[in-house]
Amino acid sequence: MSGAVEKCKKCGNEMRWGYSQSAVDFAASKRGTSEQEIINDFFELNPGILRKKPVQCTVCQAPQSEFETVHRYP
Repeated sequence: MSGAVEKCKKCGNEMRWGYSQSAVDFAASKRGTSEQEIINDFFELNPGILRKKPVQCTVCQAPQSEFETVHRYP
């Protein structure tokens, strides 16, 4: 999975979703734990990051068409 930072053009809210697959691969090679455990730990430690791309703004409920991608995770 990849991820991104999306900004709502209507209200300016920034929403972070997903994770960097290369970071997960690196952590898995160093920690010796499963990829799924690392992903679960990531979302537990970062509660403000959404697991999936939101379908509407989390503040003003504007649709995805109002989003602008600010940054993408590889």
